[in-house]
Amino acid sequence: MSNEYQILKNYTKNTALLWKQSRGIATDDVADKMDAAMLDWMVELTDCLGIWIEKGLQMTDGELILADTNIGALVESWLKFFYCVHYQDYVRERQNGAGRQPMREPEELRFVDLQHFSEGRLWDTGSNWNQWVDKIRNRRNGVHSFLFRDIGTPQDFITDVDELLNFVRLIHDRLPPIEDSITEFPEGYVPYPENPDENLF
Repeated sequence: MSNEYQILKNYTKNTALLWKQSRGIATDDVADKMDAAMLDWMVELTDCLGIWIEKGLQMTDGELILADTNIGALVESWLKFFYCVHYQDYVRERQNGAGRQPMREPEELRFVDLQHFSEGRLWDTGSNWNQWVDKIRNRRNGVHSFLFRDIGTPQDFITDVDELLNFVRLIHDRLPPIEDSITEFPEGYVPYPENPDENLF
């Protein structure tokens, strides 16, 4: 397994551990969402990526479809998590721009809605991130049989796992620094390096 994948697992595990105990630090509405969120599933889905990474270039089409579904579920989950953490900003944006559309909670949004809402907010309009997320979403939908979709190649999947780490960093860097308010870190938390360029935990 690559060092990048281990870093991805640590980012995910740390984020889940800290935000699950955000009550008293975050606002009540955010803490309520974190209490209800299945953040441990994000951790387990990230661990499951190792199944496909280990199979590598020998993946069958069926395995690749499941691998694409795995990474797609994670991208969707990270987006929902981001807007739950920034819930008050999300509500304000929805109220200002929703028009006649009813207010929908971030955890209720479809993947495509999360993607469109993120353009110009989480990433710049026309950014490569929009193209990447669109590709991940379309390949995730390859799990639906009877309709051909481009599922890419095993090498594409391995490359996308590396890019997933960059995507998680994009989100992580835009989260409130909850670490600064933690007096005792939960068991299993892995401290981040003082020098981010080390890329190590």
